[in-house]
Amino acid sequence: MANTIIVVDEADSKLGHFFQICIEDLNMFFNDINIHPTLLNSVKLNDLSVQLTTEPFESFVFGAYSHGNKNCLIKSNTSYVSTTINNTCFNNSFFYTFSCSSGYELGNNLIENGCLCFIGYNKIISIWNTHIKPFVICANHGLKLFYHGLSTFQIVTEMKKQYNQEIDDLYTKDFMIASILRENRDALVKHGNDINIINLTNA
Repeated sequence: MANTIIVVDEADSKLGHFFQICIEDLNMFFNDINIHPTLLNSVKLNDLSVQLTTEPFESFVFGAYSHGNKNCLIKSNTSYVSTTINNTCFNNSFFYTFSCSSGYELGNNLIENGCLCFIGYNKIISIWNTHIKPFVICANHGLKLFYHGLSTFQIVTEMKKQYNQEIDDLYTKDFMIASILRENRDALVKHGNDINIINLTNA
């Protein structure tokens, strides 16, 4: 099975609780399919730890849950992945992230430097704490599908379907929250090649 690295800024003052719930949901999923990911949480998360963690792997899945910007992923206002500090560390990887705006520039830059596929968001995305479950479901849906064998092209289509389902379920109950999900859906982007788990599986 593919090497897996998950990074999470669960100590973030604004979204840390949401990121933590996402990781707890993923942990249950990984336990069910007997995957043992390498986890970098807020205490360990920085550009050097990312570099050292990715170095031993010829190919891997990299899942990131934190704040982002057009050209970087951020913890405590400091970049831990960016277009300038460690963008060559993701050769032969599938990079999946729930973070604001990183699909605008960072995603393409990682592809140019050897990353096989990037799925993320090219605009600011949001969550709503009083209806957190649909946001967690949508944030994790694509990564789970990758381990079930779907290709990255299929994943984006299925992620948008999941967003649509959650939007439809919420629309009559709370139009505002449904509209936030819709904005997140519309910011979803993919860069790079159409790959699946077999492309990253160890021989």
